[in-house]
Amino acid sequence: MKYLSFLFLLFCLTSKAQQKIKVKKEDNRFFFFQTGVKNDTVIKHKTDLFRIHFPDSAQQQFVIHIQNAQFIKTKNDSLFRLAYIPGMKYSLSKPDTAYIPLLEGICESSKNIVIVIKNIKTHKTILQNNFIVK
Repeated sequence: MKYLSFLFLLFCLTSKAQQKIKVKKEDNRFFFFQTGVKNDTVIKHKTDLFRIHFPDSAQQQFVIHIQNAQFIKTKNDSLFRLAYIPGMKYSLSKPDTAYIPLLEGICESSKNIVIVIKNIKTHKTILQNNFIVK
């Protein structure tokens, strides 16, 4: 038994084929969700708060397009209130240090709010949600 243990130890020490595992830390996850009761209806001061958080490494890669509403910043950095503004299109991005809503133009006025998150570099839609205003 000692002989086998010695051979195993000798084999492990002299083995040239060592495998290295490289872990690349890349966190491209983002959070976008309605706080409180989650549904497709937005009611002022009840279900109009949304949590938006992009990782530091990807903040400048995403833009949020909103039709018939605008995100308004609250005291919390990642918490936004969705304000119903019929007929207007806004976008929200973080170019430097703060999320800045930009007026993009007009759209068809309706009770439907469309929120689209896009990757700026690839021009692909990452997420699209539709909400109804009450």
